[in-house]
Amino acid sequence: MDRPIEHILKIVQEEGNAAERERLIEHYRPFILRTVSHVCKRQIGWEHDESSIGLIAFNEAIDRYNDTMGKSFDNFAFMLIRNRLVDEFRRQGKILRAESVVYDDVQDEFDQTAMEIASSMEAYEREQSAFELAQELILYGETLQEYGVTLEELEDLSPKHRDTRKQFIQIAKQFSGHSDWIDILHKTKRLPMKEMLDLFRVSRKTLERNRKYLIALVLIYSNDEFGRIRSTVSFADVGE
Repeated sequence: MDRPIEHILKIVQEEGNAAERERLIEHYRPFILRTVSHVCKRQIGWEHDESSIGLIAFNEAIDRYNDTMGKSFDNFAFMLIRNRLVDEFRRQGKILRAESVVYDDVQDEFDQTAMEIASSMEAYEREQSAFELAQELILYGETLQEYGVTLEELEDLSPKHRDTRKQFIQIAKQFSGHSDWIDILHKTKRLPMKEMLDLFRVSRKTLERNRKYLIALVLIYSNDEFGRIRSTVSFADVGE
């Protein structure tokens, strides 16, 4: 990638930047498959359940990694993917020897207590939710492209002033309550400028300058398929 991984991770963790998270996922997709295939000792594709677990674990690695751990992000992600796969194998009863699991002559000890098993199940459910968010972000990225917008653009498109960002979030929410405006947007891929200027106290120049940013917000607030993005990812550091 063109920037240090640690820098991108910081942006994702501190700002909830969806574009950067998606960029990391796309960049590391081959790494995820290689890691899952290595752990499973067979070739794994995206059609296999194990790859979904790997993607969930990678999302967890994005959220949990920090450079004080004394290991690289790649090593941390590899470890987390491996451990989550082992948890799932154990849950399915595929691992009979509870004392240890050995990969490449490196032995990791796993204490099989009832509490740990329950904890692993809870963690898996959380990770499943993370995977569904990742899938939602992929769909969101594809939808944005229909409107001439990319996830990569969103950070640059965000207005510089906090008050402006807050104003456009409120506009997007109100816009989403007008089904006729939503229909116009879906059919023409354009904002109904005249109608909006009649309702909102904002200039045409401001609307046009922030058109892509507003469309990105409207798609989130008007589409039930993006509920996780709406509740998890912030496109502007503003209070509700």
